[in-house]
Amino acid sequence: MAIRWDRLAGDTSVFALRIAFADDPDDGQGISPDVALSWGSFQIWVNGRNLCAHQEEGEHINAVHWYQLPLIEWFACNWDALLHEERLPVRNEGDTGWASLRATMFPPPAVELDEEKSSRWESTWQRWWARHALRATREGGLFPDVVLRRFRDSIEVSWGSVRSGGMPHHFEFVESAPGSVRLSPRDVAAPLHDVLSEACQYLLSLAPESQRLRELSAVLHALDADERHEERLSWLAGIGADEGGHSVSWQRAKHLMSELADAPRRAILECSEVSPLVVSGSCHAALMFGSFAPNVTESDVLALARTMVELYSPQGDPHEIVEMSRSAPVDQFATPSWSQGYRLAEEIHEELHMDFARNDLVDVDALMGQLGIEILELDLSDESIRGVSIAGPQHRPGIVVNTRHNANEHAHGRRFTLAHEFCHLLFDRVEGRRLALASGPWAPRDIERRANAFAAMLLMPVDLIQRTISDLPQPVNTTRGLLGAVRRLQVGATSLLHHLINLGFIEESERSRMEEELVSSDVR
Repeated sequence: MAIRWDRLAGDTSVFALRIAFADDPDDGQGISPDVALSWGSFQIWVNGRNLCAHQEEGEHINAVHWYQLPLIEWFACNWDALLHEERLPVRNEGDTGWASLRATMFPPPAVELDEEKSSRWESTWQRWWARHALRATREGGLFPDVVLRRFRDSIEVSWGSVRSGGMPHHFEFVESAPGSVRLSPRDVAAPLHDVLSEACQYLLSLAPESQRLRELSAVLHALDADERHEERLSWLAGIGADEGGHSVSWQRAKHLMSELADAPRRAILECSEVSPLVVSGSCHAALMFGSFAPNVTESDVLALARTMVELYSPQGDPHEIVEMSRSAPVDQFATPSWSQGYRLAEEIHEELHMDFARNDLVDVDALMGQLGIEILELDLSDESIRGVSIAGPQHRPGIVVNTRHNANEHAHGRRFTLAHEFCHLLFDRVEGRRLALASGPWAPRDIERRANAFAAMLLMPVDLIQRTISDLPQPVNTTRGLLGAVRRLQVGATSLLHHLINLGFIEESERSRMEEELVSSDVR
């Protein structure tokens, strides 16, 4: 079948989109003339992988062949959500958009028993899926199961192997194993817009009287309008229980911050980098509230805004933090999953020559003071938030400890919170070296797991563990021995148990027994 128009934009080793048009093999039967004109193929490339390549009856085919107009319209109409909405529907249940959608496709039994809650769950999930899943636009075609969404200051493309209705058994996508990549927004937005715009103009040249194509052309042309900036920020912030209210909620949050002094307010609300097609960076406020529950209260908004004002400083990070901090993307292929967090903590111990880990205890409060990190205590209404990290070119680094979180009621829990947030401060920076992240149910799961591993190794380095175990009167794989180590190290019993198992001081086979003994002794 002869190709009559073909366009590839982007770098296939990073991100690229290719669309081609050919004659409709069905001669437009049963569809509108403008859709019939759009018969052709498309390819989506990420990090050298062609997500559209597939096997069909033993033959390797490099592109998906179908009508392209609905695909182009879907990208155009969902542009702002695709490139700016991070918050997942109903629950944060996976490390990627694809994984979380799979995990939350059906409501849990307790929700399913309540008709109203079940209906709300399903409709919320379906609307998010329609905005972010490529298959939402297939209209009978065989499309790969690809999900696009924002992830902090990156665009996440994730995919998997769920078979769609009507997909024959002899048809299979090459990239069927679950995977994901995170890319610069600029590397995604520019090639997408180039191909979509040129494809639309080509179709319009064939059917200049088509109202559908003229409306699509207008939508694509408007994507680089300056007035889209605030709408995109509202998607980034994700405040509001549904997508219809996010814009109003964002404007309300900004209004609440209008009482703040001019310079710190700008530091909170201005973006580090903006381009006509996408907000490449973000602002501190949007970064912050994007990791809170969507129904974050006005009192918490104000409390956190005032905290960011309190930390405002044109000088930004002290030089000690500048030298130590960097953006360190989560290694999604690290095995075991906690290894990267352990390695980063060991690097900090080496860099600081263990000065804060003398004798029997890691003095994390002294470490924070030594590095110029402020510790602030707030009474946030959201009890699920354990701590908040704030830093950037116009902010002194700070850690907010939420006094309402039950873990922070105890000294060992508070120490773990500080160590956890310290990881965020050092390694989870985004564009412009900024950070505003709340550790709780809506924070990125892989980032949170790494910070937990980092905190465990920071507070319990191997040589300190060895000294502690050698001084115990009972073996560490007994409840009395473990609790003796807990008192020496001032950490949680469960955290210590898991850490000792990871390090090989306790056998994995003993995990269940010891966990049961901890429960029976009412110690965590």
